[in-house]
Amino acid sequence: MLFVFCLLLLSLVWSTGQSIDAYVFSFFNRHGKRPRWLDRTMLLLTELGNGIVTLVIALVLYFAVNVHLAYEFILGTLTLWLVVELMKSLIRRPRPFVYLEDVRVVGIRARGKSFPSGHTSQAFYMATLLLQYFQANLAVAVALYVLASLVGTTRMYMGMHYPRDVLAGGILGTFWGFVGVLVNAVIFRFIS
Repeated sequence: MLFVFCLLLLSLVWSTGQSIDAYVFSFFNRHGKRPRWLDRTMLLLTELGNGIVTLVIALVLYFAVNVHLAYEFILGTLTLWLVVELMKSLIRRPRPFVYLEDVRVVGIRARGKSFPSGHTSQAFYMATLLLQYFQANLAVAVALYVLASLVGTTRMYMGMHYPRDVLAGGILGTFWGFVGVLVNAVIFRFIS
């Protein structure tokens, strides 16, 4: 996973990669009809990768499922946010609406830089962590990762991220979820 992430990072300097990124981005951002109900649905779905939704899920986990899982959820989210923000400040890739013409922005223009997608990384982190903790079946796994992928798709639809930003966010979030599971296993050994 980290190897593919590094390849995505290195590909940012590849001009043909930027052309492909812009083409795929334009497909998700401007292709076809964009009714108001679809814009609203995308605005709602993108919030699954938001910190407030994460806090709500952590509170549910705390009171209804497992206190340790809730702590792990919050700690992982905070550390993932720090990693994403550090990477954004080092890489400094402008958002598509800054660089490209005729970008359709749905909602409020996001501040900050573009690579990697924080919403997407958060969605994949939550999916991976919850899947590992609950040892869910294939149907639940597919549902969680489809939801996480939809969050990434919304980021392009709304004009906030390029495809490589979303792919990198998905890889980073999945990796961070696996790291969270491993750290949690070590912590539980010391607590028990």
